[in-house]
Parts: sequence; C-alpha cells; structure tokens
Amino acid sequence: MNKHMIVKALKVSGIVGTLLLLINQYDALFAGAEFRVIPAVLTYCVPFVVFIAGQLSGAQEDKQA
Repeated sequence: MNKHMIVKALKVSGIVGTLLLLINQYDALFAGAEFRVIPAVLTYCVPFVVFIAGQLSGAQEDKQA
C-alpha cells in the first residue's frame, strides 16, 4: 500500500459513503428519526476497505501474470 492508494480510497469512500449514508439514514438526516452513529461510521469504512482490498488483489494478480 502506498500513500496514493490511501488518498484515492479516502476519496472513493467519501463519495460512496455519503451516498450510502443518504440512502440508509435519510429519515435520521431529514425527518428527525434517531441517527445511528456506528452504522454511519461503518457506511464510510466499508467502501474504503473494499477499495483497498480490490487494489491489493488486482496488484497481486498483476504480479502473478
């Protein structure tokens, strides 16, 4: 892993996580329902981890080919 990959993963997780947060917690954000903090944090962590895993997996496949 390098700095460039982490910065890119943060950008992707920021965009995807925000979209997922809007979908999953729309009522909490705009209608006064209870905001759930742990699911909100995980909403950003999942795209970050998936991006990193995909990049590492792709790099590993490139080395094997």
